[in-house]
Amino acid sequence: MSQLPVQYFNLAEQNNLKFGLSVIQLIQIGKFYELWHEPNTHGPQEYSQAELLIGPPMQSKTLGATPPIEQVALLLDMRITSLSKRSLLQMGFPIFSLTNHLGTLLNKSWTVIVIDELVTVKSGPKQRKIFQVYSPSCNLEDWSELSYVLSIYFSPDNLLGITLFSAMNGHSIMFPVSWADRDKVARLLISYRIREIVIWANGPKTLLSNIYNLLIGWNLFPSEPSAKIEMMETSSNLPC
Repeated sequence: MSQLPVQYFNLAEQNNLKFGLSVIQLIQIGKFYELWHEPNTHGPQEYSQAELLIGPPMQSKTLGATPPIEQVALLLDMRITSLSKRSLLQMGFPIFSLTNHLGTLLNKSWTVIVIDELVTVKSGPKQRKIFQVYSPSCNLEDWSELSYVLSIYFSPDNLLGITLFSAMNGHSIMFPVSWADRDKVARLLISYRIREIVIWANGPKTLLSNIYNLLIGWNLFPSEPSAKIEMMETSSNLPC
């Protein structure tokens, strides 16, 4: 594999850790943005999606799920190309089409990372870097509606830490609420367009049932299909 695809997939792995699993990475090649996938490989996105689809107690790693490139191609009604069975799977579109496709991708809860070519007078291989990151709650190309991230922290003593934040204008609200009073928060959330939910849970795996019950009670899951839910378990070896 040439140097550019290696850099692409290494960067994709880093971005999955940084931005979550629902990430697609577009790289500028001339006048096009392209999305790549290695055939016969399975990334963390596919395994995680498969586990969500089958649910507990089944946790089979053999099921897999549709690769992100196939999901995006179906969503945008585009064709995937490959020179041979072992070649990279590729799809792309003209650079000027990005704005048209962003809304579709973000509405389906994808985070879109755009890698652009750097303009330079030097000869040699083109240099590239991340130009922009678009997420369901932060699309600076569309100010028609103000979107928010909802962050929920589950403490061991049945206290919830709630934060509402908009990256588009910097507005934020932070407050604690007891588990017993959680239903009162639902009335507040109605006033906000929540597009992403980040949950910090410092507790046993049985806490998952509390998370789902809370989101269902607040009408955020599963009745809000465009919300993206990132669940992170606090590591026990992190410094306090």
